[in-house]
Amino acid sequence: MESRIKLLREKRGLIQEILAAEIGITQQMLSKYEKDITIIKVDVLKKLAEYFNVTTDYLLGISDMKRDWTGQIKMNETLDEYYDLIEVYRRMDRYDKEMVWSIMQTVGKTAEKRKKGMRNDKSSDL
Repeated sequence: MESRIKLLREKRGLIQEILAAEIGITQQMLSKYEKDITIIKVDVLKKLAEYFNVTTDYLLGISDMKRDWTGQIKMNETLDEYYDLIEVYRRMDRYDKEMVWSIMQTVGKTAEKRKKGMRNDKSSDL
């Protein structure tokens, strides 16, 4: 069975290094989890489930249901909030979707660097 972590990561267009940094583990450890070489730690499992808005049972392959009732409500609220944006994206051709996705990832990486810089500035003030 292919790793659901890997499937979710690839669906979002993330490389292992980015996802690993987001959840606070190394790329090597994420690779081991994806290849089922190492048993996933409970705290990492919880972080991944929250990150992807899926249940831990789904990640572990116990259930094919991605979300429980609370997770589905959260997803619906997000879809309602960004519906117009989603509709514009949905009508784009494959080339434009890839370009928009690439731009969004670049902006996200830049924003994360800014956040880290701000945190480092605050910690140096102490």
